[in-house]
Amino acid sequence: MPITYEPIATTTLGSAAANFTFSSISQNYTDLIAVIVGNSVNSGLIGSAIRVGNGSVDTGSNYSMTELYGDGSSAQSYRETSQTRWNLTLMTNGTTTGVNIIQIMNYSNTTTYKTSLTRANVTSTALRAVVGLWRSTSAINIIEIAPNAGNWAAGTSATLYGIKAA
Repeated sequence: MPITYEPIATTTLGSAAANFTFSSISQNYTDLIAVIVGNSVNSGLIGSAIRVGNGSVDTGSNYSMTELYGDGSSAQSYRETSQTRWNLTLMTNGTTTGVNIIQIMNYSNTTTYKTSLTRANVTSTALRAVVGLWRSTSAINIIEIAPNAGNWAAGTSATLYGIKAA
């Protein structure tokens, strides 16, 4: 059975902004994919966070994640539990662009916790792979993605896709 990616929303920033928010997300798909391409306004390598919810963004300690990280000369992994966000993406400042792909599986299912897979890279600096868990059976209809510090830089774009079995 073929899989179909359908663009739901795209935003390209004309000026720096604190976050990307996708709200009123249709429940007609099986999975969601968010693709973020760009930079933060902060100097150096900076992570970003994603929060999800139903009706409003969940800021409670309901998120967990495991991360694999490599920079070409070393590799690391770590785990966080009972967090107020998924620390999922990797961005930089300046001319190096970060690319982040976040997949949220079974986001509209109301009987299971929600799992995400993220791949993030800044080709000259680091790669990151993360699996995340939102401990809620609520369907996701809002997503917020923000740098851990500062703002997204002008020109950064975010696109949300719905995936449905054809």
